[in-house]
Amino acid sequence: MSLPGAAPAARDAFAWTAQGTSTDQVADALRRLLIEAERTGPRHAASRTMNLVIAPGDAATIHAGLLAGRDVHPARVVHLVEHNVDRLDARVHVRLESTGAQQLPLLVEDVTIHANRDRYDHARSLLSPILARGIPTVAWLPGYDHGELGEALAATAHLTVFDSDADPNPGRALEFAYDTALEHPCRDLAWMRTARWRARISAAFQSEQRLGTLALVPSAEIVGAVNSPATILLAAWIAAKADINVTLRTGADAASVEAVTVAGVAISPGAGLSCSLGLLGEALDTVYSPPQGYEDALRALDRVAIVA
Repeated sequence: MSLPGAAPAARDAFAWTAQGTSTDQVADALRRLLIEAERTGPRHAASRTMNLVIAPGDAATIHAGLLAGRDVHPARVVHLVEHNVDRLDARVHVRLESTGAQQLPLLVEDVTIHANRDRYDHARSLLSPILARGIPTVAWLPGYDHGELGEALAATAHLTVFDSDADPNPGRALEFAYDTALEHPCRDLAWMRTARWRARISAAFQSEQRLGTLALVPSAEIVGAVNSPATILLAAWIAAKADINVTLRTGADAASVEAVTVAGVAISPGAGLSCSLGLLGEALDTVYSPPQGYEDALRALDRVAIVA
């Protein structure tokens, strides 16, 4: 049995679309499509580990990020698309995808909601009928300058994922990160890019002798991209961790971090910052594991002196 407005039923795809609908009707269509897939589709494994709500953003980046993390984190995906019409349009697509080395068939649920910003500013009531119960809800905010929508999604989700480096205005990006992280659980991909540097800096100061140099030379300097929130966050983390002021200077090229010196000790540059879209998958891995040091870094931003 196919739903009204649905594409012809197939063994691996079921769809429903509507204009001028409501999220209650979307939820009902999704429920009926799932029942139909269970009855007529081939045997498959349960595939839902979380609700993944994606705020409006660049479609190519969103698609690439989903491909990077989807095999590990199958989810009920609710993709929000902004339009200017005072009307809610929707598409529900249920299909089977083979994943993993053994090509295990999984049931994939995609919901796309088209609405204007006024509706999205009330994200909690808008999304409530669509979200699966009993699993975490993750809000992914691609792009930047999310405004009230970002705040509404952060208040709705168990975890908010964003990338401060996506914003060309680092001051605005870090202000959003500060306001969001101190109120809601979140993962900032810009912060995750500093993991390798943080590990090397911590390793360099494991001995008591090295720790003693911090008292003798209480300063640090980073040479790199002064407009990169990831670089600024790394500097702020050093300031918080070592209780010292940090100078951030413009580098000679476009590298995010070229050199780090703490208490006169030069830290090996290693592989630099990670820029892989796979960071989204890593962020989803840590739904229940809060990042260590991120909030301390945000609180220590005023201890970073930027010399452009």
